[in-house]
Amino acid sequence: MSDWTKICSILAESKEAIILVHEKADGDCLGSALALAFSLHELGMKPVIYYPEEIPLVYRFLPGTEMLKIKAPGSLPESIPVIAVDCADKKRVVYDIPTNSPIINIDHHVSNDYFGTYNIVDTDAAAAGEIIYRILKDGGVRISPDMATCLYVAISTDTGSFSYSNITSETMKIASELLELGSDMNLIRENLYEKRPLSELLTIKAALANFCISEDGKLINCLLDFDTLNKDELIGADTDGLIGLLRATDGVEVALIFKEIEIGNVKVSLRSKSYVDVNIIAREFGGGGHSRAAGCTIKGNIHEIKDNVLKMVTPYLTGGINK
Repeated sequence: MSDWTKICSILAESKEAIILVHEKADGDCLGSALALAFSLHELGMKPVIYYPEEIPLVYRFLPGTEMLKIKAPGSLPESIPVIAVDCADKKRVVYDIPTNSPIINIDHHVSNDYFGTYNIVDTDAAAAGEIIYRILKDGGVRISPDMATCLYVAISTDTGSFSYSNITSETMKIASELLELGSDMNLIRENLYEKRPLSELLTIKAALANFCISEDGKLINCLLDFDTLNKDELIGADTDGLIGLLRATDGVEVALIFKEIEIGNVKVSLRSKSYVDVNIIAREFGGGGHSRAAGCTIKGNIHEIKDNVLKMVTPYLTGGINK
């Protein structure tokens, strides 16, 4: 039985489906969720993607965003099947899923804890978009140009525009097939790569004013406290470009951003270049992700959090821990 057939069998008794994505939504979870919602709509279902706030401005050009509904955190309706996309664990969604709602868990993170009733987890996939594409293709589902556009954005964003070490020949093959299926490259280029919000540039400016680099040049980090971000209304600003810039610095192996999203609540983003498994480090603080890209959220004083995380990272760089 294909994964698509299994999904359809789980959804068969309901004309509705709730699709959930993780907090701080990115292009992979949004593009994947929208493509999946399109396919369910074609089956005559009424899929809805719940999210607690407006999605990031940079992704509002994606086809199908009318299927996204703002819903405050809390309990979901009873008995309606839930599909969690790109979520490593239940903590990454902000809703309480009823015990009588079947959960389909579609993900590619090595830290996934297989929380679903039915789990489709492929840690070798570069993006959740790759998994969704294979599910639909193997199930004989027609992939429309709008779906192809969403899936291309999903894969492109989670691979750093096909530059990260997670890409494979399969990744490039799928991207090629999505182009053939009508992915709108002009729309993607104009909105995703040629129309970045000013807030992103201002965040980079603030970060570069206080970044620190270790004596050996292997570890770079920056701290963005709440007062600095709040002053210029940068709390919700995207930092993917910033951490990519830090990570690309010659000689750097690990890059970190400490972002205080609320007073006493710090989001830590970790990236590595070639050998440090940052997923292991993030999991020590209740987070997770991939070996080269991970994150966690920690409560406490931002300066103390920074010191504690750096102490955890340093042995991986100096050989104190087997890499």
